[in-house]
Amino acid sequence: MNLEQIRKRIDKIDAKLVALIAERQSYMADVGKYKRRNNLPYYQPEREKEIIKSKKGMAKKSGADQNLIKKIFILIFKNSRKIQKLTNM
Repeated sequence: MNLEQIRKRIDKIDAKLVALIAERQSYMADVGKYKRRNNLPYYQPEREKEIIKSKKGMAKKSGADQNLIKKIFILIFKNSRKIQKLTNM
C-alpha cells in the first residue's frame, strides 16, 4: 500500500469520527434540557471520571493510547457542557 492509499483510509476513518462526534453532540441539547428540568448540575465530575475510566479500559484492550483517549473525552465533556448550558439560556 502506498502513502496515498493509506491517507485515503485515514480520511475515511476521520469522516466517521466527525460523524460520530456530531451525532453525540446532537443529544447534548436534550441532556441539558433534562438536567435543567430535574435541577441537575451540568458538570458531573463523578460521571465524567467513570466514563474516562471506562474509555481508558477500552483503549487499553484495543491498543489505543489511553492518555490520548482521556484528553479527547475531556474535550468532548467540556464541549458537551457548553452546549447544554447554551441550550437553556
